Amino acid sequence: MRNTRSNNIRLGLFVGIGIIIFIVGIYYIGSQGSMFSKNITISGIFSDISGVKIGNDVRFSGINVGTVSKVEIVNDSLVKIDFSIQDDVKQFIRKDSKIEIVPDGLMGIKVVTIYTGSTTTDAIEDGDTLATIESVQIDKILRQLHTSSKNTAIITKNVADITDKINQGEGAFGKIFADESLAENLSKIADRTAVLTDNFADITDKISKEQGTIGMLLSDTTLANKIYMAGDNLQKSTENLAVLTNQINEGKGMLGEILADTSFTSGLSRTGKNLDYTTEKTKILADNLVKITNEINEGQGLISKLIYDTAFADSVEVAVKNVNKGAKEVDEAAGVVKRNWLLRLFSKKDKK
Repeated sequence: MRNTRSNNIRLGLFVGIGIIIFIVGIYYIGSQGSMFSKNITISGIFSDISGVKIGNDVRFSGINVGTVSKVEIVNDSLVKIDFSIQDDVKQFIRKDSKIEIVPDGLMGIKVVTIYTGSTTTDAIEDGDTLATIESVQIDKILRQLHTSSKNTAIITKNVADITDKINQGEGAFGKIFADESLAENLSKIADRTAVLTDNFADITDKISKEQGTIGMLLSDTTLANKIYMAGDNLQKSTENLAVLTNQINEGKGMLGEILADTSFTSGLSRTGKNLDYTTEKTKILADNLVKITNEINEGQGLISKLIYDTAFADSVEVAVKNVNKGAKEVDEAAGVVKRNWLLRLFSKKDKK
């Protein structure tokens, strides 16, 4: 009897302890899932929620404040997640807060993190949808690393080929590193560049010392004043030219009459026609002169005989001498007549 009683007491204690453990477990699980507290529901829309399932923790500032309560597919590229958040925490979460899915530790378990919003924005309410941040997936990073490693291998192979060609003196870089003539040319270019810089330094030094035309332009105030005066004169000249062109456009002056007066232009036209007639006659005269000169050169005509025929010239000379001799004889005869006393007598009677 006594053994039965002790067994019953042990069984009762065991059952009581089990019930207590069960109640504590349910309370713990319920507290973790916010089952025994007043909650609100907020949502977030993601394009990828790999690893997230119902019951995953929702954290705010590193503290568990809720769980994932529902996962719903919106379309072929978007997924909506509902979060059950403790009501006493909503005052700290703002409407501009953002949600991100992040891995928890090395095991890859995903948790939802809510980031703090601005203090000037209102607190969230039941049914609000917050903005989301697309997290970087480890598998995507690994795929990108794999692609990058392939590209790196190709790049290293190409670099090896390029360096091999450079070592063999191929291409522009190969010539730079292996061609001695190119190196000599570059050395000459460097020497000439040094000379050029020295000359440029001398030129700038002369300019700074006010030597030469550029030095005078930069330092001589009188030259600057002359240039300024020349600019004023040029401006006045352009103004006068503008006035002159206006007068010409208005038909004033000789140029204005030439460009604007139709009667003057018609007179010029008639003058041009007369000039054409004169030039035509001049052309005929020139042709005749050319013909005469050709005849003279060919020995034809009187002038040609005067120039080229020596016999004719001698005869002309003899004729001229005879004329001179005849004139002398006539002069002598006139003197004899004047000295005759009979003629002088009759001349005196005529005078009376």
